[in-house]
Amino acid sequence: MSICQNCETAFEGKFCHQCGQKANVKRITFRSVFSDLIKKITFWDKGLMYTTVRLLKSPGKMARGYLNGHRVNFTKPLNYILIVVAVSVLVFPRKDLDQAMSGIAQNSRALTPGYMDWVFSNISLIYLMMIPMLAVVSKWFNRKADVNYAEHFVFYCYLMAGCTIITIPFTIVSNIFHINALTLNPLGIVQYACWFLFFAWGYVQFFNKQHKYWGGIQGVLVLLIAYILYILAFSILFAIAIALAKILFHIDLIPLAVPAQ
Repeated sequence: MSICQNCETAFEGKFCHQCGQKANVKRITFRSVFSDLIKKITFWDKGLMYTTVRLLKSPGKMARGYLNGHRVNFTKPLNYILIVVAVSVLVFPRKDLDQAMSGIAQNSRALTPGYMDWVFSNISLIYLMMIPMLAVVSKWFNRKADVNYAEHFVFYCYLMAGCTIITIPFTIVSNIFHINALTLNPLGIVQYACWFLFFAWGYVQFFNKQHKYWGGIQGVLVLLIAYILYILAFSILFAIAIALAKILFHIDLIPLAVPAQ
């Protein structure tokens, strides 16, 4: 019988049931050292690449499998979407966001440069705020489904991460050809179409909709209603923050526009 070299417990399989160490511990070589480094850098040992491949291949079935207990090889939902959003922010050009908002900013004192800096630096948090809304609306649309709110939340963490991955190649192409990724242009239309189709596909798969076309339309409705609720909630919270800042700290978060010289 083999003995664990870490805690001296008798093995009952390929891993020690006490500390989790592998039964077969080999000598350290340069190859093993660099292999471990690559795994840590790429999150391969945590299932990042495996999760991505399975998610893009079959988003609804992948999420269902995770909820049904197949979790060892997958990156956890919140960790995964934070990593994906962080990568997307790295390739997304800040100038496109500024350009898209510049027209609105001329008619709204709220969209100051300071506000835009806050939005861009907290884009991961803002993106995550959308997921609870999706879970609420989806839970209402699928009241008869045997899925609780937390499971809806997990599903949309993965699905929104998949939608974000779909847009990354389009963003890279936009950067190369200096196309604004947020404007309506042929590339942007294809990008948004792929985004909506991927979302609808994952929705149909996850809830196993018998009528796929109606299921896809229902998925888009869930997305649009959740987005409206999200905008309303975010606007209310932002207004409350402005009011509290004025009352408690005498800070005006919406400074008056400086007249042109």
